Amino acid sequence: MTVFQCRACHRAVTPAVTERPLPEPHTDDGWYQPETGPTDANGHTDRPIVRMAPGTFAVDPDPSGPPYVLDESSGLLVESGPSRTVVLHPGDGIGQEQHPDVAMRRGYCCGMDGEWGPNLVCACGAVVATVYSDCYQVQEIRLEPDAVERRD
Repeated sequence: MTVFQCRACHRAVTPAVTERPLPEPHTDDGWYQPETGPTDANGHTDRPIVRMAPGTFAVDPDPSGPPYVLDESSGLLVESGPSRTVVLHPGDGIGQEQHPDVAMRRGYCCGMDGEWGPNLVCACGAVVATVYSDCYQVQEIRLEPDAVERRD
């Protein structure tokens, strides 16, 4: 079992979690998907798609989050944020609070979208993670690799 701690103050920012492979984004195999509930008139459901099962984590080798850069081959904006973010179930963050800058807590109708970068801080004030909790996206927490320490 692994616990992630804030690098600044050494407080735990996760409970004990178990590592597993990151689910492949182009298939449903391996994703933790609660049974989809009925949707309202706006298409919202009370059971969104969640990447990781409770109590598990994975390390994403690819860049995640802003800044966004132009991919010359596709003409699309792509994520170029930190690589090796720790991906968790959205309920597996502890001791974390919303970023004090309201601009960083940006979201849409159902939660924070993380589009401007990390939006969670440790109780000590250090920026530690991004929560993706809006209804249009996969639900997860991503710990900033330089902000946390892994304790096995």
